[in-house]
Amino acid sequence: MQQQQVSAEQESQIVDWVSKEDSSGTIVRKDLIYWYTQNLLRRDNGVEATLSLDFVDDLISRHPDLAECLVIPPHPDHANPPVVRLNRLEKRMQEDRRKALFGDSPPPPRQPAPYPEGDIIHNLFDRYVVRHDNNKVTKYTRYSHGFGATDHPNEAMVMDFIKANTSIPVPKVFSSAWDRITMEYIEGETLQQAWPVLTPDQRSDILDQLRGYIAQLRALKGTQISRLSGEGVLVPCMMMRSGGPFATIEEFHDWFVWPPGRETVQSIYWNQITTHLRNDVPIVFTHGDLAARNILVRDGKIVAILDWEFAGWYPEYWEYVFTLRQLDNQTWETLGLHVPSLFTKRYDLEYILVMLLLRGS
Repeated sequence: MQQQQVSAEQESQIVDWVSKEDSSGTIVRKDLIYWYTQNLLRRDNGVEATLSLDFVDDLISRHPDLAECLVIPPHPDHANPPVVRLNRLEKRMQEDRRKALFGDSPPPPRQPAPYPEGDIIHNLFDRYVVRHDNNKVTKYTRYSHGFGATDHPNEAMVMDFIKANTSIPVPKVFSSAWDRITMEYIEGETLQQAWPVLTPDQRSDILDQLRGYIAQLRALKGTQISRLSGEGVLVPCMMMRSGGPFATIEEFHDWFVWPPGRETVQSIYWNQITTHLRNDVPIVFTHGDLAARNILVRDGKIVAILDWEFAGWYPEYWEYVFTLRQLDNQTWETLGLHVPSLFTKRYDLEYILVMLLLRGS
């Protein structure tokens, strides 16, 4: 392999890529930048290439702001959470969040166990993913109510359920508690990280895999609208909220379209949206957050689907709507445009209506 130079345009792409990864919570290390740059050169030049050992250091010297993206956060202390002084508006927002998720019945106070020591590989707000003991990762939250009201998170239950009922690759769960899940570490990069440097054939293979996995999920039929754990559904929006379980899709739509505080003066507007959201669709098992950041790939193949927190039984259109919403955020021309082909049936009207509802929530 020959050593190659990075062009100014390629360097700009690398800087943008690092910034995007950092903003999404990835702990960006030098080896990840090195991996991306090698694959970028392979994509553009058609040959395997090597880089000088000091390439990343030289890159940072030319772009000092990147150094901030490589800062590793400290491990939090479970016994001494930071004291955060909130103003009146922040306190109100915190209370609104709690009510949106738990209504008037939040979980009782619970004391977290010590957090695992290891390499922090992801940190966004109050959530961490730590790699430890060679082949394990623990995903945990410092949010006072953990991952929900149950002793074991919905996500842990779902991964066991998916392993037992499909061939979709998911990490093996070793243990879980109200605020954490310890699972198998799987080597790879997220589709968000890898998509820009995949070949056309690799992209096509990944879309074919994803199409098959979605079909397996949709073959699992349900009888009520809820998460697998029996908790109410989660709606991913600016102020995430939970409701249900619901015995019928009609009941779900009534709740979904009319969140607390929505004015009734536009009742005909909201009524029309409710009327046009289809009730005559099956209730199927749904991931609910098929974003590029939640799909792990290696050597051009999907090796794991991650982040099943929202998963459960939803109307058949729900996966279509949120997969299009999430994968469109990657790139429209190379990925978002192909999302409808992952499904045997399109729900474009539902997509438009749900996006209107989420903007108004």
